[in-house]
Amino acid sequence: MDDEHMDAQLQGIASLIGHTPMLSVTGGLVPPGKELILKLEGFNPSLSVKDRTALGLVLEGFRSGHLRKGGTLIESTSGNLGKALAMLGASLKFKVVVVVDPKISKATATMYSALGAEMIVVDRADEAGGFQKNRIKAVKEYLEQHPDAYWPNQYDNESNPLFHYNTTAVEILRSERKFDALVGAVSTGGHLSGIARRIKKERPSITIVACDSVGSAVFKNSFAPYLINGIGLGWRSANLDFEVMDRYCLVSDQQAISTCLSLARSEGLLIGGSGGAVVFTALNHLYKSQDKSTLALIPDSGINYLDQIFDEKWREKNSVHVLGESQLLDELRQSAATECVPVGAEENECVNTLQKV
Repeated sequence: MDDEHMDAQLQGIASLIGHTPMLSVTGGLVPPGKELILKLEGFNPSLSVKDRTALGLVLEGFRSGHLRKGGTLIESTSGNLGKALAMLGASLKFKVVVVVDPKISKATATMYSALGAEMIVVDRADEAGGFQKNRIKAVKEYLEQHPDAYWPNQYDNESNPLFHYNTTAVEILRSERKFDALVGAVSTGGHLSGIARRIKKERPSITIVACDSVGSAVFKNSFAPYLINGIGLGWRSANLDFEVMDRYCLVSDQQAISTCLSLARSEGLLIGGSGGAVVFTALNHLYKSQDKSTLALIPDSGINYLDQIFDEKWREKNSVHVLGESQLLDELRQSAATECVPVGAEENECVNTLQKV
């Protein structure tokens, strides 16, 4: 379903999803003579790109018959997808159960409740210190007790990237913006893989750069806890398509959060931590490559994290030292670009390169 047909069929709050703005940023942290374009997904109704993902999963659920009005949907989420599903559940009249972990903010939990969603909190970490695997286990246990419930499984459901292929990517391609590279965060891989697949088909010369969190197991096959929500995984999901990604960069909590605060103070723009990681990666690419313009997919609004990354006491509690602009510039100029070998190699082994792109 392309975006025009989708718009014709949707009513209510779902009709407001998509068609998010793009903002050009020059100066400041951006290299002289180059341009950073931000695709601001925080302008979706529940403030994140997950509105698009949720809509695709819900439409597929209704289309397949696994979801119906009055039925139940359950999903594991770090926050934003749960908001989007709860919003659509209220509008389209189905029950939503979200499985979360202690990293969830109080504001997000309050929003779930306001929209009528039920929340299951998994507070036991797995052997690596993460919660995602145990959240999935909790979903499966719920399904054993409620076999008629629908689990869209954002991690492995191909309708996730397919929806972005048919809608978000088309929206980007139809814009008048010209860019040499596209940067996006990976977690489930859904939105970046779907968008990148369409971009590569239509404009194969564009470089696709994946961004992930230090500690995530997506590229490194090992997991360590990190602070940023909405990015990374403890495993590689089926929706992650390495074939359409040219490069990747791992970003620390400090780098991501410092970038968020820098944008807030220099541009008046609040973005989430995963967006900070994406911007850091996009800037790194601009410094290390000949590309003149990079489009960065910003997953959500910083309004979602006013009580976390934008709160000084939270940062102190979590030992986050904020880098000033000069320190960030040093990080951007000196940090090594990272490249992933082509999918098809036996182990998708990733290598670091200290050479400039």
